[in-house]
Amino acid sequence: MRAIILAAGRGSRLHPYTAECPKCLTEFSWSPLIEWQLAALRLCGIEDIVIVTGFMSEKLSLPGTRQVWNEHWADTNMVESMFCALSDLRNGAIVSYSDIVYEPRILRALIDSPHDVSVAVDREWQKLWNFRFDDPLEDAESLKLNDDEEIEEVGNRPQTVEEIDAQFMGLMKFSNVGVEALASARDGWREVERKWMGERPVRKAYMTDLLMELILRGVTVNAVPVDGGWIEIDTVADYQRLQALAEEGNIARFIDLEGLQGFSDE
Repeated sequence: MRAIILAAGRGSRLHPYTAECPKCLTEFSWSPLIEWQLAALRLCGIEDIVIVTGFMSEKLSLPGTRQVWNEHWADTNMVESMFCALSDLRNGAIVSYSDIVYEPRILRALIDSPHDVSVAVDREWQKLWNFRFDDPLEDAESLKLNDDEEIEEVGNRPQTVEEIDAQFMGLMKFSNVGVEALASARDGWREVERKWMGERPVRKAYMTDLLMELILRGVTVNAVPVDGGWIEIDTVADYQRLQALAEEGNIARFIDLEGLQGFSDE
């Protein structure tokens, strides 16, 4: 199986740590963020790794990986970065944001999912969000599951925690059939702006916008529920809080890094 890591953006919310490097090269717990992710992928047997780059792409020539460049990185978002690697998506792939770190058990659960579109979601999201934000609804997204653990709605701004069965993590798997559904949705998008996206243009679409488009088209989007075991470093506050926790030796509150330690140092 192949993995595609979306790492094209500037990471402006993490400035000044991203002034001289891409966001995923920010040091966390004494290793760059992306090295923790590469360690998890390799522990799960994934060696074919593509990094979609943009900002300071020359700094992401990492051993054992290859690059696809999003030449429009400055004015596009995750969805367009993913489609820059469309040929690499064929035959199925793991797709991941570059600012997350996760335990291998989460990746294994995703790999084992038999569905065409599988999305890792965290049922214990409030634990991490309460640590990251004074108000856990500040940066949360709605996500509703049916009894078959299929996602029925995702990506809206919730007013209450009851609107959130789990939290989108930025980690997905698509089969070849799932990739064809993605491509069809993207092509349809270009014909008309989606009213439910508000003022946001298609080139700035969020990944949850694309997942919602699939759902509206009748494509089944299956959740792979997990309970913690990951972190996201999106802002300066995220970095400072989580790095301090790591330096105190308490990062295991959210993620077990010990099993990744040797691999991330290679």
